Amino acid sequence: MRLTEEGRRLLDRCQDPIEALQGIVGFTDDTRRQSIRITVPPLAARTTIGPRLLDFAEQNPDVALEMTTTNIMLDFFRDNIDVAFRVGPLTDSSLVAKRLWSVPYCFCAGQGFIGERGLRGLISRPDFLALPALTAGQPWVLESGETLHPKQTAHNLTDLDVIAQAARRNLGVAMLPSDMVNSDLKRLEVIDTVPLTRDMFAVYPSRRLLPARIRKLIDFMTPG
Repeated sequence: MRLTEEGRRLLDRCQDPIEALQGIVGFTDDTRRQSIRITVPPLAARTTIGPRLLDFAEQNPDVALEMTTTNIMLDFFRDNIDVAFRVGPLTDSSLVAKRLWSVPYCFCAGQGFIGERGLRGLISRPDFLALPALTAGQPWVLESGETLHPKQTAHNLTDLDVIAQAARRNLGVAMLPSDMVNSDLKRLEVIDTVPLTRDMFAVYPSRRLLPARIRKLIDFMTPG
């Protein structure tokens, strides 16, 4: 059994006032742990969001975190989610989104791939698009607003870690967050073609009557 969407909306709206009333009249059970249900992209769970959530958990032992790692946009009400951490651009205007930090992207490939293909210096866009590509099932978005569609998709992989591993094995070119490009990979400069810098957001259904524990988590995750 689970609440309907209408029931979930009502519960979320009532939770904060009920917590406040319990505190005023002394009904709060200090041993009761309240939960926060969270979704995070797998890569962010391992590198940025996950460690920060553990810091929050250490400092707030009265809060239990329930984290689901997925690249799928889960429904807040149907899937019982309190906060989602998502990389923009975001499309659902009914949600509240708080920007946390920027995630710059770049084009890259393995050293062996670059040597075999003679990819030195600036690369023209047509030449670049003709190379075998490692994609995540979506077109590559540029700062200009354009979208690139590689002519040859070598592999379609939804996990950025796996894409990075494939690039290190010289299986194709990729577009990855800049901080994933290390000594095993090398950036590629494409003429008039700059990948979009994306932003990480904390996303939630409503600013109105947001429970205190969730507001505290969002504030904690926001860089000072």
